[in-house]
Amino acid sequence: MDLSELAGRHGRTTGAIGARLARLVPEAELVEAELVEDSPASGGGPASGVALVGSAELEWLRARLAADPDYPWRSVFDARRRPPRGLRRRRAAGHAPAAAPGEPAPAGPTRGEPAAGPQWSARLDDVRAEWERTIGHQLRAERRAEFLARPVVADLAVVAAPLRQAAARRLWEGEARLLLDDWLLECLCPGASRLTTDWAPIAERDPDTVLLLRELAAAAAAEIPAGRSREIVCRRLGLHDGPAESLAAVGEAFGISGERVRQLQVKAVRGMASTAAPATRSLRTLLAGLSRVDDPPCPDGSPAGDGPDPLDGSRTAGAAVADPPASARLLDLAEVLLPAVPVRQAALVIAQLAGARKLRAENLAAEAVTVRALRHDAARRELSRQGRIERAARRWAALEAEVSWFGAPQPAPPRGELAALRDTAGEDGRSGSWRCPKLGREVAYESETEWRVVQLLSFAPQIAYYQEQPLAIGYDFDGRRRTYYPDLLVATTDGRCVLIEVKPVYEMATAVNVAKYRAVEALCRSRGWGLVATDGWRTRRLLEDRPVDGRLEAALDEALARGGELTWHQVRAAAGALPLKSLDLAALVLRRGWVWRTHPYRLRGGAPASIPAPLSDPAPASDFTPVSAPAPDAPAPDAPAPDAPAPDASAPSPPSPGTEPIPLFPEVSPQPRVVPSPAEVEAARTAAGGWTRAQLAAWGVAWPAPKGWKQRLAQEWAAGR
Repeated sequence: MDLSELAGRHGRTTGAIGARLARLVPEAELVEAELVEDSPASGGGPASGVALVGSAELEWLRARLAADPDYPWRSVFDARRRPPRGLRRRRAAGHAPAAAPGEPAPAGPTRGEPAAGPQWSARLDDVRAEWERTIGHQLRAERRAEFLARPVVADLAVVAAPLRQAAARRLWEGEARLLLDDWLLECLCPGASRLTTDWAPIAERDPDTVLLLRELAAAAAAEIPAGRSREIVCRRLGLHDGPAESLAAVGEAFGISGERVRQLQVKAVRGMASTAAPATRSLRTLLAGLSRVDDPPCPDGSPAGDGPDPLDGSRTAGAAVADPPASARLLDLAEVLLPAVPVRQAALVIAQLAGARKLRAENLAAEAVTVRALRHDAARRELSRQGRIERAARRWAALEAEVSWFGAPQPAPPRGELAALRDTAGEDGRSGSWRCPKLGREVAYESETEWRVVQLLSFAPQIAYYQEQPLAIGYDFDGRRRTYYPDLLVATTDGRCVLIEVKPVYEMATAVNVAKYRAVEALCRSRGWGLVATDGWRTRRLLEDRPVDGRLEAALDEALARGGELTWHQVRAAAGALPLKSLDLAALVLRRGWVWRTHPYRLRGGAPASIPAPLSDPAPASDFTPVSAPAPDAPAPDAPAPDAPAPDASAPSPPSPGTEPIPLFPEVSPQPRVVPSPAEVEAARTAAGGWTRAQLAAWGVAWPAPKGWKQRLAQEWAAGR
């Protein structure tokens, strides 16, 4: 029977049968077989360990029993139940480095065993002579014995002479020194002696450093004494330029269960964490210094380190951090050293090799997985941000083409002299604040429309900085002096300044917003700044140029000429069957100079009801509170025009703008209009405290009743007495 048939007959795995067969082979034969397997000259390697544990023992037993039917296999099995202590110690210490290809494996003591024999003494003397010849220094007689007694000299003695001499020359020419430990490491892994615990090459993914670390890891894995364990570790960690294999795949290759593969891997890694083999010892030292797994966590539970916390997602993959914590370092080391292994498994192995205890290593591996997920999220956000910047650049370029410029463009005030002059925080659910990455502070906004414009300015690369609510401008409306705060002042990267009025498009044509726009326009003319009113996409200029059906314009013009003022119902009646859109009406208001009010809805023809006085040059940039004053080319409000006749003192003075009487009911009533006295008005109140629509119609008051209608009725009644 072959190995698989034996395993099937006994209901065991092929690995279990192979391990039992190995106990039937004498210890000397098994050690000799392992040494032949490890020798590169024999063509063996990690893959040959699969045939050794199982089929090789089976073939050896068949040949031995055929030649010697009385072979005492029972006594051999009893003797092999517990290996001698010396053999266990030699296996734990690790095999000596193999000879160069083409040379037989030299016989010599392993680490920790004393040197003996004239041939071995000659090899030690060769190492000493090479060291003295390389550095040009001769040891005294009393120092030679101390030199030859060092274990590292014995390890160097088993290395092929050409490799040893070449390594000595490289170290001496590169560093002007020849330390024995570095010499041995250079023989096992050329260039590994130059590796340091500096984190910058790891963070920057330096190709030379990455290559040397991977070669050192492969050399450390080659120092695992047991052939099967060595092969398992190499396959599980992907150390042979192949993908990392799963427990089930490795178990199937070796004829053992996946759980047994895991146990052997844990045992091998634990042995690597305590062995004195040179490559493994150097790898442990490097990983301990690079990972800093011994650094205690912060008292609040956050990762240690002076750099930014990687758990906040602020760092993308591959970006350098001055002093990242242990979890972030383990993640980078896992990506550099074991790229084919899942992050959690790789970080756990590296933490154990670096000297972390089991619980600490498991916690750090879990944190490394979290850091990796957050880094990926940050990378996705960065890609999204780059796309957003490109879109914002295109949007601002289109919006900048709609800016109205007055004279030669002038620069914006310095950023340090700008501040918000009004608190926009409220409980209306529309206002709020947004963290601007460009300004590094919270930016207040009053509506969703303004928030969209703020985000556009934050991501557009053409914008250097901006300020919300930067100015206080006086203007007149409805006979009162008011103060308006422009929404945004923008400084562009080419040294220009733009004031932005943020309004929904249909609101740009209302009477109060027209008055505000004229006040801001006067300021921009005096300052040489640009001005644009927008909702983030459309502008006031686009609204003014909007094409409107001429029949609708003629119908509304005729209705305004007949009635003077129109309510919403009258506007709809005047439009008739023609389609009426709010943007069409707003465009006509801006082009024709009509006055459009809401709450209640009123549309008046002719000149605006209130034209704000032009402004003089605003206040200094330190406070930016412009003072309203007549323009230089306009007459004073109370002064007569130069060519006007002298006013007649007996004639009544004309009403001031914004105070002329407004018809309460412009349409002709079919019944005579009755002007009641104030007492009659109060007596006509209903039980609910108001007045009926019919009663107001009899008095000539439109529905809904405009503000101040009672006072006007009282004035008419007093004038008619």
